[in-house]
Amino acid sequence: MNYIYNIRINLNDKLLNFYEWNECDNVIKISKIPIYLVSTKDYINLLNMNIKLSRECLNSLEIIDNMCLFTNLVDVICIKFTNDGLINNISKLQLIEESEVLDEIKNITRTKLEYSFNNKKNDYSLVPRYENNIINELIEYVKSKKEDKEIIDYLYYEWFKNRKSINKYDSLIRSINTGYSLKHDEFHKIIELIESKSV
Repeated sequence: MNYIYNIRINLNDKLLNFYEWNECDNVIKISKIPIYLVSTKDYINLLNMNIKLSRECLNSLEIIDNMCLFTNLVDVICIKFTNDGLINNISKLQLIEESEVLDEIKNITRTKLEYSFNNKKNDYSLVPRYENNIINELIEYVKSKKEDKEIIDYLYYEWFKNRKSINKYDSLIRSINTGYSLKHDEFHKIIELIESKSV
């Protein structure tokens, strides 16, 4: 059995990349944890968190505190299972630790996983948490000012750099929600400035 020692994980009910971890996250240190090499297909299904390991498969794996690591030799994740074999929580590793793990497991034997699909909705987002938070804050602010025509006109102009729109509120909401750019950070600063002057 292959084990990895002294790694940090950040278990959540959805996958967060290491660069999205923040101070309020419950990052824990694991002194010893088993690791399994799986096929790319199985690895993707683990990432999607929509599988339930069969009872036989669950019993055949060595799992410490319902947790183990999985790799496809490119990437590493930590999974915490329920007693029934469902994926309860998931964590990426920090980049340095992931690199060390991948260096350690060159001669590992592949493990075949047996599972069924449970159609769980995967909340993994390609949009980083920071960007998602900024988008949500901007949307909430614009929604809170929906009835204030003067502020909406001003925000619309700051976002689009023109005044041409039939429905400025809807145009703002739609555009803010369409992908993230540096414009979101600039707009966020404008809103912070507006709020600081209104205090």
